[in-house]
Amino acid sequence: MNILFVCTGNVSRSFLAEKLLVNEVGSVHGIAVSSAGLLTFPGSPPDPKMLEYLNERGIPGGGHLARQIRAEDVQWADLILVMQKEHAEDLEGKWPEAIGKVKLLGTYISGVLEGDDIPDPYGRSAYHYRLVQSQIALAVKALAESLAEERPAARVGRRGSPPKKGEKENRFRR
Repeated sequence: MNILFVCTGNVSRSFLAEKLLVNEVGSVHGIAVSSAGLLTFPGSPPDPKMLEYLNERGIPGGGHLARQIRAEDVQWADLILVMQKEHAEDLEGKWPEAIGKVKLLGTYISGVLEGDDIPDPYGRSAYHYRLVQSQIALAVKALAESLAEERPAARVGRRGSPPKKGEKENRFRR
């Protein structure tokens, strides 16, 4: 399954969601994760507050540069997770082939089909960042659990191998 996270600038929300999901699923065979933005400044580095959040959790965040979504991304993705309803409307308006692939990431928090928007914290207060970081972390955790339920063969140990003796079996690498 190819999963694409999309937000506005690809420096905060979609970047964070991508890194968190990669951390959750590790190198599970058959799951690929990427991110892009609808209105990016290509090559921009990630938001330092999001990098700090990842670093505090021991999750690598380096090497990311913002990139603009392309038709190839829409074709590649099996699931496109957006942060706001407007993102879904923009994607489906520009690429009708995205219809049926686009879903609000917030649906994994609320459990409601309509889902909740995850607002852009960029340039806002620490409170807004904490709120968005929590929303994305909860949604990604629920997404990973959903993927594990859909893919029972995805139970792997730390490096894609069966868990070692005495190691707790996880559906995904932690």
